[in-house]
Amino acid sequence: MNRPARPNPDRARPSKARPSPTGVALTSLALLCGSASAQTAIPDLAAYRSMAAALDQAVADRAGNSARSLSDLDRASAAFVTLRPSVSSALLTSGIDRALQSSRAALGRAPADLEAQVEQARSLMRKALNDQTLARLGAPGSAPLQEQSALLASEFGLQGAARSSFLAAAAARDPGRAARLLRNAAAQKIQSNLAAASAAQVGAAQAGAVPANTAQRTRSYLALARATGWFTVVQDAPDTGGLTLPQFTQALSNLTGGNAAALATSLSDLQRGAAAFVKVSAQAARTGGAATSAPAGTGTAPTIPSTPASGQTPAAQTPIAQTPATPSPATQSPASSSPASQRTASLDAVYAALARAQSAAGHADLPLARTQVGRAAQALSATGLRSVAGYDSLEADLNALQDRTGLSASDLQAVMAELNNVEQLAASQPTSTLDATSASVSRFPAPIWPLLFLVVGQLALYPLYLLNLAFGGRNSYWRAIAASLLLLFLPVLLEGLGGTLAYLGDLSGAGFLRSLGNLSLRQGAWGLPIWLLLTAAAVGLASYGFRGLCRQFGLLGGSGGSGNANPTRAETAQTALDWDEDL
Repeated sequence: MNRPARPNPDRARPSKARPSPTGVALTSLALLCGSASAQTAIPDLAAYRSMAAALDQAVADRAGNSARSLSDLDRASAAFVTLRPSVSSALLTSGIDRALQSSRAALGRAPADLEAQVEQARSLMRKALNDQTLARLGAPGSAPLQEQSALLASEFGLQGAARSSFLAAAAARDPGRAARLLRNAAAQKIQSNLAAASAAQVGAAQAGAVPANTAQRTRSYLALARATGWFTVVQDAPDTGGLTLPQFTQALSNLTGGNAAALATSLSDLQRGAAAFVKVSAQAARTGGAATSAPAGTGTAPTIPSTPASGQTPAAQTPIAQTPATPSPATQSPASSSPASQRTASLDAVYAALARAQSAAGHADLPLARTQVGRAAQALSATGLRSVAGYDSLEADLNALQDRTGLSASDLQAVMAELNNVEQLAASQPTSTLDATSASVSRFPAPIWPLLFLVVGQLALYPLYLLNLAFGGRNSYWRAIAASLLLLFLPVLLEGLGGTLAYLGDLSGAGFLRSLGNLSLRQGAWGLPIWLLLTAAAVGLASYGFRGLCRQFGLLGGSGGSGNANPTRAETAQTALDWDEDL
């Protein structure tokens, strides 16, 4: 099945870039996992540093080499696989994973899109580290946190006296003071980024326009995205100076929609709120005022309006907190955020992950294949297909493939076919019976099919043994026939041998054995010409052998190659005698 295709990161469209539809969801998850969750797990700091470095490098490499940037995102995703178990909040891990997927999708658009998506991922990483560090500082009997506290200080950009004060508060196990110092640093970053966004807009606002060129729009857009990211980290502060996440959403919408007057008003409101936030945070950091950390378990999500599409009026929503997406500075169409567009984008993410998994399984890189299947399973949850018949089976199959030993490329092709059937059902279109059959066959446990092929391949050697036993090996024609039969049976034997060795290698962790799965001619398109050559050689050898036997029997003009088609009885008898003597 050839539907999934890897996006081309070099086809950037700076002036037409649009946000990933999952942008709204990935940061909104952070609101639900602030002080309301007790997060006391110990994060994997090495994996955190590796992931952060890879994400930052992806942004740096994007302008000059998009392929290298994609490799950086691969390293970040691999580091997140290690980091994930140590992140306490399932909502944050899901949000970070969505941000990584959106970052991959942004490679095919403007560089600003990638930087904004990476900024979202980094802000969720900071929030996870911040929440878990403060929770551990307040937990009695927890281990010392010097390294974790130092990393958190670096993530917030604390330097000099501010860094020393924070580390001292962490050493004294004072989570309240530590939280106040971090909020003060974040508030200042929010204020400075809003000032940068406003600076690009000031001159153009007098002329009634948004920032006049692409560079100005990009600077303003990225500054707003950074301010939004920092506010996401500290959005559960007791006093934010009146700042709310919908304000950031509206400002981004005004910028991308080209509404200059509304953008100026939004930025003005944000700057006033940021100034108040800085003032109250600085006062709390100096005096230890009332702006202390909210106790775990008391945080609630506020009732806020949803972000409207173009031409819509904001409608009050239930208390499900949302944070803004980070659209690129280009005019968007309302359809870009429609449910159908979101479903399409989510399905594309599932197909892309499964295609990468199939590519990895095609050269026996089974750990990477299972990692990609895991990403596909996570992306599937955002497709909105849960109510469609067959979704539960598809979800179960994806979960089973994540744990399957000896995963093969055909298993992934079958699950992609199953996904296509579910997609067709959702669109009220006919489904493929053949695809459904493939999905059913692929559910058999991994070692069964390789073992069956291996048994049949070994049994195929038995008739060759009987052939040699009956007629011996001195006659060249019989040897040619035996060799042709062996070549015909060889693909079956290789399929069983390769699949069995790959299973054993995957089970034991022996990379060499796992690589022998490439003996199977079904691993990739390269197996077809080899199979064709083996069959052609078998046909040639069989033709040579049977033609020689016919000549010995005199059916094609006699054993000596004579053209006489009517040999005498003596010649025929002599031919039979020669045949018996050869045996």
